[in-house]
Amino acid sequence: MKFVRFSLLACLFTFSLNAADEPSYIFEAKGEFAKELKSLVEKYSKDENISINVYEKAPETDSGGKFLNIGVDGKRKYSVERGRELYAKNCASCHGEDGNKRAYGASEKLTKISAENIEAAFSGYLNDPEYGGNMRNLMKTVAAKTTYKDLGAIIAFLKGKDALLYKDGVQENTDVSTTPTQGSYLK
Repeated sequence: MKFVRFSLLACLFTFSLNAADEPSYIFEAKGEFAKELKSLVEKYSKDENISINVYEKAPETDSGGKFLNIGVDGKRKYSVERGRELYAKNCASCHGEDGNKRAYGASEKLTKISAENIEAAFSGYLNDPEYGGNMRNLMKTVAAKTTYKDLGAIIAFLKGKDALLYKDGVQENTDVSTTPTQGSYLK
């Protein structure tokens, strides 16, 4: 049986003075429970004459399985070849063939920036009107037409397909061992 994912956004509005103070909630449910919850919420909204919005989650192929599709998904496998094409089309004229050129002499070379910092800079250009140097408007137009999925492919081309593993927590610290080993001294 195919599991259906639903994301339920239940917004309760009343036409009283405290309507603006009413809380709203987002629920994510899967499978049969999601279907039952959806029907229950819809029935309640009809019975009580309350406005409730129900949203179905986009399939994983469309948004990478992320609810809001914000940021590069470190679990997704990005195509290096697709990244090469996108980079040649959108980035190479300013940043050089392999990211080894400073764009207009103002920015850092992409070869010297980590995958995480490239993503952070991209988000800055996309979301912060004050982010960037004198040539920020050039980068802002490119960022506006580039999706995070495309950015993931570009990063895979520049930094390698494993460059986005920082998202998965693979590189987390481990607990310190207190048992002595040969060549170590504990105080």
